[in-house]
Amino acid sequence: MASTAEGDSPERIRTIEEIFKSRQITFLVGPDKVKFAVHEHAFTRLSEPLRIMLAGGGMRETLEANVVWDDIEPSIFTRLMEFAYYEDYSVPHLLEKASSNPPPGPRARWRGGNDFDESEHNEYLNSRNINSWMMDYEGGDNGGENGGDRPGKWSYCREHFATLMPLSPEHHWFNDLRGWNRTGYSTAFMLHIKLYVLADRYNFDALTELCLQRVRASLFAVNLEEEFRETLVEMLKFAYSNTGRFDTLRMMLIRYCIVQMNQLKRHGVLSRLVEELPDIASELLLEIPQQIWEDAL
Repeated sequence: MASTAEGDSPERIRTIEEIFKSRQITFLVGPDKVKFAVHEHAFTRLSEPLRIMLAGGGMRETLEANVVWDDIEPSIFTRLMEFAYYEDYSVPHLLEKASSNPPPGPRARWRGGNDFDESEHNEYLNSRNINSWMMDYEGGDNGGENGGDRPGKWSYCREHFATLMPLSPEHHWFNDLRGWNRTGYSTAFMLHIKLYVLADRYNFDALTELCLQRVRASLFAVNLEEEFRETLVEMLKFAYSNTGRFDTLRMMLIRYCIVQMNQLKRHGVLSRLVEELPDIASELLLEIPQQIWEDAL
């Protein structure tokens, strides 16, 4: 995570000085009213709604001010503070499940070969991530669920999800997702989703953009394992309860469902979503681009 150091720019150093010279605001967070002390400038430099709120209602004249956010989880507020001070936020590691089963692979056993394992190949097809699908497509592997040439789907993936992320400890959250047999998806993904909703509510524009970048990259890399399928349902339910139609995050999740629709239908997730989120059916239909319809029909 970024911090003040010798390499910081003069502008960054001035910002840090202004933050620590500003008065402290007490935020009472969550149902238990957990106390957090925040330097005012850390928030107000990034959020115009908070600047207006803290400047009005007599709060400007008081040396100490209390703000109650009882509908926000302390862990999410902590990430908001991290970003306000350090322009970044931490993401928990995924854990590896204790399992002796090797991950299914696309090329270790070629279709038609003596050692080809049909069940392993099908498991791979039913749970592979967008990144793997695109690489298989580019490599000419159009078997299985592809059912032939599908340039519309490939173009759609490239436009909305393709991500270049360097292999770096700084991006451990992305590297974790590229592994197999992981656990902890809900904790990591819901952190991005809930932080996005909070940042969007108070116009922390830089933070909303960072959350969206991380959700996009994560959806590109994550395998569609059973645990993640449950996390996807959880994300969509939260998004539909806390965002409006055509919200950027909500549309990103809709587009992911379009890309993975065959797998979601096969695993019963699509019918579950339509039953539990009635609006999603029409939004899916309206978002599917013409070229994908033409490829399919």
